[in-house]
Amino acid sequence: MKFSQLSPREQTGIRWALAMLGGAVLWLVAIAPALHVWQNSQKQLSVLAQQHADMMALQTQAKQWQSRSSLGTEASASMLQSLCANLGEKVKCSRQAQRMTVDVKGISPQALAQAWTQARSQAQAVLLETHLQRQGEAWDGQWVWSLPEGKP
Repeated sequence: MKFSQLSPREQTGIRWALAMLGGAVLWLVAIAPALHVWQNSQKQLSVLAQQHADMMALQTQAKQWQSRSSLGTEASASMLQSLCANLGEKVKCSRQAQRMTVDVKGISPQALAQAWTQARSQAQAVLLETHLQRQGEAWDGQWVWSLPEGKP
């Protein structure tokens, strides 16, 4: 049976059904995804802004590291030795060629973090290995640092 042979009431019903089906497809394909993107745009924008700020901070840090003068092996070893001496009896340092081993016993987490930061930034040493164990409120263990190569 052709559409034109249907009664006007049936034709109107089919037109309404097709219009509803078309509206549902339009909603699912075009409007719902766009609405979802629009609703989440502020959240996405804040996440992207934070990522951008983090990347800019990392870029600034990288430029600072690139612009600093590089320490020689002896200067770096000397700086690590003085760092060990400043931390007192709880820290022992020993050097073997391009490596410096730092043994810590009963050191606080704050002192541990500060020593690590200073060794990395000031002595320009690169951490190769770390073996740490928590003993109550303090830490025991060992770091193995690679000293920078270059001028003596």
